[in-house]
Amino acid sequence: MSMRKLLYIIIGITALAACEKEIDFDYNEVEPIVMIEGRVTNEGMEVVVTRSRSVYDPVKPSGLRGAEVVVSADGQQERLAYDEATGSYRSPVHGRPGTTYRLTVDFEGRHYEATSFMHPSAPFISAEFLWQPINKERILAYEIWATDPEPDVRNHYWYRMDRTLHHPHFANKTTHDAYRWNVFDDRGCPPGRVYRDVMCMSEQTAEDDKEDDWDDILYEGDTITMRLMVVDEPTYDYLRSLSTGQRNGANPVGNIKGDPCLGYFTAASVTYADTLVFSYDGIRTAR
Repeated sequence: MSMRKLLYIIIGITALAACEKEIDFDYNEVEPIVMIEGRVTNEGMEVVVTRSRSVYDPVKPSGLRGAEVVVSADGQQERLAYDEATGSYRSPVHGRPGTTYRLTVDFEGRHYEATSFMHPSAPFISAEFLWQPINKERILAYEIWATDPEPDVRNHYWYRMDRTLHHPHFANKTTHDAYRWNVFDDRGCPPGRVYRDVMCMSEQTAEDDKEDDWDDILYEGDTITMRLMVVDEPTYDYLRSLSTGQRNGANPVGNIKGDPCLGYFTAASVTYADTLVFSYDGIRTAR
C-alpha cells in the first residue's frame, strides 16, 4: 500500500468518524482580551482589532475603532485608516516578497507589535475535484498543485476554500462562506512543486443530503474559490494551533508581543486557482 493511499485512508476515517455521545465541558470564563489579526499581502494591508469572546457567545465581534495601526518596512511607514464598512484598518499598499514587515498597534494605552517575513508566491499549476476511493467509499477531494517558490527551503502554506451558496437549503444564510481551510508545509512534495488534497465529503453523505450535513455538502451551482498563501513559520504555528485549539477549547499561540493579546500578524503572498462553478458532471475517479 502506498504512503499516499494510506494517508487517504487515515484522513477519510477521521473525517467520517462521528461521536454520538454529548460531552459537557466546564469552561472557565475570563475577561475579554484584545485580539489583533493583521495581514500584509500582495493585495494590500488589513488589520482587525477586536476582543475575545466567550465560547458560549456565537456572535462574531465587530472591529474596534480608536487604535493607531502602523506597518513599516525598509525605513518607511504606512498608517492604516479605519474602514467603517469592514470594521478593519486598511491600506491599498501592496506587500513585496523578500521584505520583513513590522506591525505596531497602540490601543487603550497598551502597545503591541509583531514582525513577519514575506516569501514569494506559489502560482497554481492545476486544481480539480476528484473522487478518492477509500474503504469501499468514495470521498470527494479538491486536489491542488502549485509551484514551490523556494525548492531548497521548507515553505509553509495556508489555503482557504470559499464557496458562494446557491442551493435553496441556504436561502436564509450568508451566501459566501469559508468552506475549508488549513495549513501544511512542503515536506513529502515532489521537487519544485507542492500539492494538497482538500477532503470535502463522502459520496454517500451527498446522496443522503441530511440537514446536519448541509454545511459539508457541495451542491450543483456552488461557486468555488481557492486561495493559497505562502506564510512564514510563526504564522503556520499560529494557524496550526488554532485548528487544534478549536477541538479542545485552547487558545492558539500567536506572534504578537504585548500582554495580554491574542492573534497573529503575517506577511503572505496570495495566489488564486481559477474560480469554478461546482458540478458532479465530469469528476473523475483517482487511480
